[in-house]
Order: sequence, then C-alpha cells, then structure tokens
Amino acid sequence: MIQKTLSLLTSVAIVGLSSSSAVAFSLIGSELRYRSEIQRTPTSELLVNRSPVSAIVSESAVEFPDTRSLFDPREFPGFSIVSSTIDVGADYLEFDYRRAGSGVFANTFKNDYVFTFTAPIALQITGVAIDPRTTLRLTPERVTFAGNELSVNVSGLLFNRNSFARINLTTAAVPGPDTGLPDPDDTAAVPEPTTMLGMVLAGGGLAYFKRRRAV
Repeated sequence: MIQKTLSLLTSVAIVGLSSSSAVAFSLIGSELRYRSEIQRTPTSELLVNRSPVSAIVSESAVEFPDTRSLFDPREFPGFSIVSSTIDVGADYLEFDYRRAGSGVFANTFKNDYVFTFTAPIALQITGVAIDPRTTLRLTPERVTFAGNELSVNVSGLLFNRNSFARINLTTAAVPGPDTGLPDPDDTAAVPEPTTMLGMVLAGGGLAYFKRRRAV
C-alpha cells in the first residue's frame, strides 16, 4: 500500500513540474516599426518621417543596416541624419555607429529613436534596461517603454565609430492554453499540485484506516 501511494505521489509531482513550463519570449518573426522624432523645443513642430519603416525581426539579418538611408532628408529640415545600424535579437536592440564617423547628436527637446511592437509582443514586455556593454552615454531616463513603444533619446550625446548601445527587454510570459500558465478565459477549476497532493495523502490514509478496521 505504501509503495502504491508513493508511486502516485511521484506522478503528481511530475505533472506539477511539467505544467509549470512556459513558452520563452522572442521578437524573432515579429514586425518592428521604427520612426525618428525631432523637436527643437516643447512648443515647436514635431518632425517625424512620413513614410513608414518596418522590418520582420530575423536571427540572421540586420533589420536596419543604415538608418540614414531610411528617411528623406527633406522631412527633417535643418538636421542631418546620423548613420547607425540597428540589429534586433530575440530580446534586445543593438545600435552601432561605426559608419557614422564622430560628432554630436542635435541637442534638442526631442531627438528620439521610436520603435513600435505588435500588440501580442508588447503585452509581454515589462521593462527595458541598458546593457552594461553600452558605450554611448545613455542614462535610464533616456530609455523608456510605454504602451507598445520603446523610445531612446540621444539628444546632445557624443558619438564616434566605437559607440555602441544595447537595450535589453525584460519580459514575462503571457497566460494561455499552451504556456502552462492559468488562462483567464478558462473557468474550469483545476486543483493545484499541493491540493492534489493533499487529496492523495487523505485518500491513502482513509483507505489504510478502513483496511485496518476490516482486519
């Protein structure tokens, strides 16, 4: 009887551990939209590229090889666009300036890279962090995530061919039928592993007690 009870408990433990697995977050295969925003002062006109720019995130290809080639210079009168390479991975964005030479970004009220994530991906992003390997002098207040958009403000920052920045995304798995997490739309009550364990122990004890009385 004890051996059978232990076997059943082991099965319950395996089920409990297996159900806790979740699908890992990844940007690979999703669409990422990018725009540039420049505004001299809080009350001046906000300059934004009119033509949409987007890419499907890939493991092997660089999504935005040269940002300078993406926009019409006439959309940003009085400004020159700094050449940068933006590579996107499963949970990060990297900025490389080896093609840019050296200089300083316009010291304006806004001088932002803005990235828009698709809705399912955005729901899993809980925050952003500057990677320690970053050499561009970004500070936490310059990198923000709100709604479904990541903004990186480079206003007034110096850059050269060795400048590099990496923004890491902090994420959380979304509940659903395939993730092992509770599904908000699932109203059926399922015992927790600890509850199931208690039920097994209680059942085993009751059976043993009845058997002993019968003997």
